[in-house]
Amino acid sequence: MKTEYNVLVLLLSASEYQLYLYDKVKFEKINLEVPENFNGIKKDLPEKVANFSDAGDRKEILTDQYLHQIDKALGPVLLEHRVPLFVLGTKKTTGHFRQLTKHAKNITECIDGNYNHASMHELKELLAPHIRALDFVKE
Repeated sequence: MKTEYNVLVLLLSASEYQLYLYDKVKFEKINLEVPENFNGIKKDLPEKVANFSDAGDRKEILTDQYLHQIDKALGPVLLEHRVPLFVLGTKKTTGHFRQLTKHAKNITECIDGNYNHASMHELKELLAPHIRALDFVKE
């Protein structure tokens, strides 16, 4: 009997994330110990001093902090589920995440694009060829 397996799908942007366990039929949302959007993180940076930092630098530092928090909270989920992980997001965000993650070996594939507002049906269609490729390798 062929056993089906799940995959983890991390929808990632610079300002929010969503994590799902996907079994080719349904998406089950997994909540991490991190606020779902960037506005919920603690903004514990020093105040702006003279001309030494601008709003862009501040946003990038906060984005890095947010991605680090997501990465840290992802560890226990990866240990519990031990399934392939797909990271979906813009090329800039997934590239940034890949650079800082401690779980790079767990990432099966990064799929570039803006999928934050994609429907579950659109996500299923997007993931289907990638999961078929996993099935092919597994056989």
